[in-house]
Amino acid sequence: MRGYVSQRHRKMMDQSEFALQDASDSPVAHVSRVASAILGDSRSYRLWESQHADLILPAAESSNKKHQIIELRKAEIKLVHRRALFGYLRTKKVTGEERRQLFSVFHRTRDYENAVLAEHRQYMVALSSHVSADYLIDIMNDPKSKSLPRRYKKLYAHYFEMYCYVACTRDSNCADFVRGTMAAASEQLKQLRRQIETEPPESGAASFDRQDALARSGRYPVLNYMVG
Repeated sequence: MRGYVSQRHRKMMDQSEFALQDASDSPVAHVSRVASAILGDSRSYRLWESQHADLILPAAESSNKKHQIIELRKAEIKLVHRRALFGYLRTKKVTGEERRQLFSVFHRTRDYENAVLAEHRQYMVALSSHVSADYLIDIMNDPKSKSLPRRYKKLYAHYFEMYCYVACTRDSNCADFVRGTMAAASEQLKQLRRQIETEPPESGAASFDRQDALARSGRYPVLNYMVG
């Protein structure tokens, strides 16, 4: 177990691990498989623990409710990016030469087999961290921090699909047309990201410290949650 920089950091990690354990029983099959695989392999778990601890550290370093929540939103955006490629391959069922070509685009210095292993490992850790970050946001009761990252994920998936098309197509005319659409989507992403990073939490949101104190007193209700 790694050391944590503060008691708040340790408590956030405790809650994150609880969420991951809970997700191993998720009715969503691929979420359950990934969470179980992370928890069931010591090397994978140490990788998740290290990367997740670094990811939530900015939120743990602040006692301010707004800063905690916005840093968790920013963490969610990083996780959208980290699981984008494998998520795209999985959703679109990309196989064969197109799959190899995409890995050569994103992993120029690795051979195909090592690139697949590295990307799959990153996807598993990122999905597991998303489960945990999503739960921390649930604890702090800010619906905006649920809806805004979900909007970003949907828009980024559209942008990423276009990016992959341009990377693989041999039709230069179509590629030029799609690049124009990509530019517009990129600007939308920038605007949405600014909103995510600046829009205050809703009035009913609370700091992690307050919610942790309520939970220990027995007055904080268990929340139902699951990720998409």
